[in-house]
Parts: sequence; structure tokens; C-alpha cells
Amino acid sequence: MIDAHCHLDMLKSEEDLLESVKNLDFLITIGCDKEEIKKAVELANRYENVYASVGYHPYDVNDIDDKDLENLKEIAVKNSKVVAIGETGLDYYRDITPTDRQKYFFERQIEIAKELGLPVVVHSRNAERDTESILEKYAPYENSGVLHCFGGDMQLMERCVDMGFYISFAGNVTYPKADNLREVLKNVPLDRLLLETDSPFLSPQKVRGKPNKPSNIFYTLEFVAGLLGISPEELEKIVDNNARKLFKLPQVQKVQ
Repeated sequence: MIDAHCHLDMLKSEEDLLESVKNLDFLITIGCDKEEIKKAVELANRYENVYASVGYHPYDVNDIDDKDLENLKEIAVKNSKVVAIGETGLDYYRDITPTDRQKYFFERQIEIAKELGLPVVVHSRNAERDTESILEKYAPYENSGVLHCFGGDMQLMERCVDMGFYISFAGNVTYPKADNLREVLKNVPLDRLLLETDSPFLSPQKVRGKPNKPSNIFYTLEFVAGLLGISPEELEKIVDNNARKLFKLPQVQKVQ
């Protein structure tokens, strides 16, 4: 099983980290501020089945400038374990970062991803139409991308799929009040579907209230498989194949 989006440096314990690395085939750990980018690359270089995506979250762009973007590009070029740019995007849920600043750095990071031939990992919260507008501005995406921890509406999903994006769902799709999210998931083409934990956030319902970890992805897998009316084994093959395509991961995990 592949966790398409997690924050390994934020896990509550070394034990959770080691368990997750042992029990999953591959993990994509995310660095989304200056310190986390360093940690994500370090973890990817430490564990053979861990890869990194590096970028700046919309809440963290207050503290960066164009020089930091040049450094980001250099990090991605110099580290073969970096497989994507992001997470980057728009988040209007909290009034933390001016929207114009979010848009500027979102666009610059899309440009870096396209220049380097890497997929872009997109964060979008309460910003569906602006996310669409910016993504459409830079289409087509030769190396694709993913709307991670999807929480948007049907329109955003459909337009992003049309642009070649994957749509990734986290543990919150299992929550009792997530009917709208489940309806969107059921309409995602299977060849564009991913699963993630976004750990240590958004633990699936069965372990809700506890810090999340990548090995909890199996709870989400079981739930989504039931929702789609297929076996967990079949769904695992589908989403893992999608993740391998998106991030250009090896087909078979190497012996560590």
C-alpha cells in the first residue's frame, strides 16, 4: 500500500515512523515550509521506500520570497528522491495569509513544477473557483498533479480530472458528516483516484481522536472499497498503480 501524502516529520513518535515505513510499500512525505522541506528530504534519503514532495503551503508563504523559490528548485534538482512540488495552493479557511500572496506563490510553484517536469501537489480549501482559475491558466500539465486531501465540490473535481489531475482522499472521507465528499469520491474515475493519510492529521473514523499515522491508511482503504462496492485488495491495486504513475515510483519495492 502507498500513502500518497503524509508528514512523517510530524508523527508523534519514532515508533510510528518505523512502523509505517515497515508496513507500507511507499510513502510520500511532504515538506511545506523551510524546516519541513529539509526534514522531508532527509527522511527520503534515509529510507528507501520514502519519497519527498517539497513546496510552500499557502499558510507559510508570508515568510518566503523569490530567493526561497530558487532554493526550492535547487533542492528538487539535486535530490533524486524529490518526486513532486508542493503542497502549494490556496487556503481561505483562516485569514492567515493575504490571498494575493497565496496566488503569487502558488503560480510560481506551478511554474517550477512544469520547468522541472514534476507533478504538482495542490492544497485547496474554501478556494475552489480561484484554484480552478489558476490551474486552468497553466494547463496542460504534462506531468500531472494531485488535488490532495480533496475537500472541494463536484465541479472542482471534474475540471481537475479534465486537466489530468489525480484526486486524493484522506481519512475525513470516513466521517459521518462527509456525505458530500463521499458523493464526489464515487464520481472520480478509478484511474484518477488516490488515497492518503495526511498524517498526523485527519485520522479515519475508527481511530478518530488519536494522532494519525500512515499505517492507518488501511482503515480508509477498507471504507472506500465498501463505498465503491469493490474489494480492498482490488482498490489497493488501483490506487497504488495510480500513485506509481503519478510519482514515477518503482513497480516493485526494493529490499531495504
